[in-house]
Parts: sequence; C-alpha cells; structure tokens
Amino acid sequence: MNTILKAGALACALLSGTAAAATAEMTLRYVEGSPNRGAKSRALTDFGNELAKLSNGELEIEFHWGGALLKWGAIFDGVAAQTADMGTLIAAYNPKELQGQGIGDLPIGESGDAWVGSRALHELLTTNADMIDALARQNIVFVGAIHTTANQVMCKGADIKGVADLKGKKYRGAGIYSHALSDYGATIVNLTYGESYQALDTGLVDCSQVLLYSIDPYKFWEIIDQVLIIDWGQTAGIVAGINKDVHDRLSDSQREALRKAGDFLTDRQAEYLIEEDLAARAALEAGAYGRPVEVIHASAEDEAILDEISKKYIDDWKTNMAAQGYDADAAYAQYLELLDKYARERDEKGYPWTR
Repeated sequence: MNTILKAGALACALLSGTAAAATAEMTLRYVEGSPNRGAKSRALTDFGNELAKLSNGELEIEFHWGGALLKWGAIFDGVAAQTADMGTLIAAYNPKELQGQGIGDLPIGESGDAWVGSRALHELLTTNADMIDALARQNIVFVGAIHTTANQVMCKGADIKGVADLKGKKYRGAGIYSHALSDYGATIVNLTYGESYQALDTGLVDCSQVLLYSIDPYKFWEIIDQVLIIDWGQTAGIVAGINKDVHDRLSDSQREALRKAGDFLTDRQAEYLIEEDLAARAALEAGAYGRPVEVIHASAEDEAILDEISKKYIDDWKTNMAAQGYDADAAYAQYLELLDKYARERDEKGYPWTR
C-alpha cells in the first residue's frame, strides 16, 4: 500500500510540475486593424520582442494584422470579452466606453508632438485613478500609448494663406477636427483617408487633413500644391490595451515585464513616427517630390483661431467624462501639466533616442 501511495504521490507531483510549466508560458493574441507595415506595426513588433525578452520567454505576442481576426470597429468588444487578449483600441470607435483615453483626441498644447503627446497620455493613464478605473470598468488595462503625429492640411487649387481661408472650402477631415472646422465655416465632405487622393484630384474637396509622413506612400505629392503646417493635435486617442482578466492572471513578474514593454512601446512608436515626420517635412521644404508644393507655416493668428474653435470640444470631453462620475477637471489639469513636463524635457534634453 505504501508503494502505491508513493507512486500516486509521485505521479501527482509530476502532473503538477507539468501544469506549472504549461502555465508559465503564455501566447497573447494581439489584434491590430492596420496591415503589417509602417511605424506602428514596426513598433508593435519591437514591443512583442521586448516583452518576450523581459519575461524570459514566458510571454509572447501573436499578432493578427489588418483586421484578420477583428475589424477596427470590433476590436474593443473583442478585447473586453477576450475574443483577443490584447489589441489597439481607438477612442473614436467607442467614444463612450473609451471616454477617458479620448482626452488624447483633444487639440491641446504640445499633444501633436508624437513623443510629448504619447508620454503625457501614458503617464496619465497609469497614474490617474479615474483614468485607470474608466478602462477597468470596460475590463481593459492600459499597456502603451500610440500616436499618429500632428494634423496638418493639404490642398489643391485652393490658394489658401492660412486657416481663415478654409472658410467656405470643401474639406475632408476626421473627428473633432472636422467638426471644429465645420463650425468655423468649412464645408465638410465625409470620406475615408484613402479616398482623399481622388477627391482632391477631381475637385470633390479643396483641402484635406493630412499626416505628413503619409504624403509619400499615398502619393499625395502628385496632386497637391499646398501644405499648411498647423500641428493641430492628433487624429485619435489610441492605446494598446489588454483584457483585465488576462492581465490579472499574470504573475507579478509577468505584469512588470508587460509594464516595462508598454513603456518601451510608447517611446519606440513615437521615435519611428518622428523620424518619418521629420523626413517628410524636410522633403517638402527641399522640394524633393519633383513638383512644387508650397509649404505655409501657421501664424499666431492661425493658432489663435484653432485654439478658439477647439474649446467647445474640450468642454464636451469634460462634460462627458464628468457624467461618468469622474473628476474631469482634475484629469484635464494633470494632462496639461504632463504635456508641459514632457515638452520641457524634450527641449532641455532632446528625445530619449537622441541622448
């Protein structure tokens, strides 16, 4: 009988050890709506490699690109319900549920700088109790901030001199940026970003919102004749998030590895975007696209107009955030302080990857 008991105990111990080994390693399914190309996908791939390294191989990322598992509009629900473990969450698709992170949508101060804006959002979403709770209510934990770079304006045949000349122009924009310009007097034409080329080429629109690094791959340089540099916020509050149940099942060391990898992602994606943005600016200024494109830099008057037409949408965010039971004024004030903090750090020390 003792021999049988000992054998049984040994078998249990071996099975227990096997189960422990099996649960020590985990593959996290990450859904991303865009194809596997560009700054964001490069940064996400680096993030996956960094997480594997920091967790000693215990955590690996299996990426599902281009809506292969979930389309953009379904990613939030999919991550919240654990159809996927992780994903890129865009506040514009789920404005009520992702109201907190939607602060990243707002055209405030230096938020258009990819590093300053993402760093400020990252710290806000990891230190502000209301912001953490707002995501936790949706069964989401923030991992890292993702930026788009600042919004600019490109035109064809519009002969604009500044923001004031957008009144009466047919304009393609997105989110609060199109709403604000509509309030100002522009005629908004609802099109996707990918439809901007044909719309400008055919005269369906006079001007369009643009991210400078997209001018080359989308071949906008073939048709536009003006670019107005306004550095007006960013297009969307975007984050990498993880299902909270999955997050809570991780060990302490795995959660710490994920935290550090998310911090890495925030800086790495900003680095890639800023490199592409600076290259696009240099190409425009040097006339490197092979045809003339006039570059107009925003004046103090332009900045004053943009600040004025943005106020309503900042107030709307505060109202909607407060309606969910949160201290919106405190979160907004902290975000402003963080934008100033990281802008000063950039000005004094440069970007982290240049130090």
